[in-house]
Parts: sequence; structure tokens; C-alpha cells
Amino acid sequence: MGLLLEGLWGYYTSSSLRQDGLEMAWLVDHQYNDFACLDREAEWDPRTRAGEFFRVEAKSMAIGADEPKAHFDELAQNIEPVDLLVVIAWEWRLDAGRNWPAVQEIFVNEALPIAQLRDSLHIARGGTFVDRATCPDGCSSAVCPHHGEPLNSKGKRERVTGPSSRRVSGGVSHAANFGGLIRMLKARKETARTILEVQRRDNRVGSAYIEFIDRTFKR
Repeated sequence: MGLLLEGLWGYYTSSSLRQDGLEMAWLVDHQYNDFACLDREAEWDPRTRAGEFFRVEAKSMAIGADEPKAHFDELAQNIEPVDLLVVIAWEWRLDAGRNWPAVQEIFVNEALPIAQLRDSLHIARGGTFVDRATCPDGCSSAVCPHHGEPLNSKGKRERVTGPSSRRVSGGVSHAANFGGLIRMLKARKETARTILEVQRRDNRVGSAYIEFIDRTFKR
């Protein structure tokens, strides 16, 4: 259902932008972003971003689910300042014996400040990020593909693209807790709570995101 709602968001947004000569185009090949906002008259090259204004990552979460699974785990270094994050909050509604997905609220804002909020709390909880100069896999700093990858407080990789030497175990590739759209705001320790309040004060977009999650999901 989430993929359907995300696709509908792209369709209706594209329809509303058409009068301004713009459109939302799908990105393929399992890229991080779902859409790119294009000039309809320009030639588009997804590899160089020629012909586009910004990109959009769309996520959806069901209100009332035991644990919403949507993740925003793209590395901050790969997010452009103009790129957006869209979070669609929806719930099942019963009407005349039929259930239908009702969208309660849609958060649309810059993606990078939310990544910065996420990363600050990751560090406050004891997590780290791989530095190319000291990669656990011993990569050459000039070509290290793991730079910026998150490691949890136990030093295990959070994404499958992290250092192979930091697998969770022989049977578990990675922890996959990094970037949970609700979980990433949890702040049990005093250090994390302090960082959360600093971000709420100093990070305008991050503050708006915290308020959205608190309001919509009763965090």
C-alpha cells in the first residue's frame, strides 16, 4: 500500500506542476531518490542531473502500526541541499463495510537537515561513521567506498554497503536500525536528549520533522 500511495503522490504532484512547465519523473535502478522535478522542455540526463531542479525521496508510514518500517538511511554526503523528503502518514478507515487508506498528513521539506538531525542523534547514542583514513576493511583512503557509513554503538555496520569486516554476524549482514523514520528520534540517554533539544532549537527543518512525528504518530 505504501508504494501505491507514494506513486499517487508523484502522479498528482506532477499533474499540479504541469501548468508551470514542470513534471515529477520516476528514477529507476534502485536509486536513493524516487522522483526528479524536471523542466518539461529540457533534455534530462539522470546521471548528471542536467534538466532537473531537485530530487525527492518519498516514504510512507501507517499510523497505528506496531512499528512503521520506513527508513531514511541515505548518507548525508550523497544528499543535495535542494533535495526533498516526503513522508506520507496514512491509516486504514472503515466506510460502509469497506476499508480504504486515508492519508492524514504529508510532510514535505528539505532532506539534508533531517539527515543531519538523524546523524547527530546516531552519534549521541554511541554510533560512529566510517572515516576513509581508518576504514575497518583497510581500504585505501583514495578509493574507500565505505566513507560515511554508519556503525552502531557495538561497531557493527548499519547498512549492507558498510565495511564487510563489521557484519553483525556470519548469518546477519547488517543491523538495519539506522534511519528508521520514528526510531531515529528516540533519545533515552541524557546526551541524546540534549542533542534532540539542540536540534529542535537550531535546526528549523529538523524541528518541523520532530513536530510532525510527535503530532501524527504520538511518539
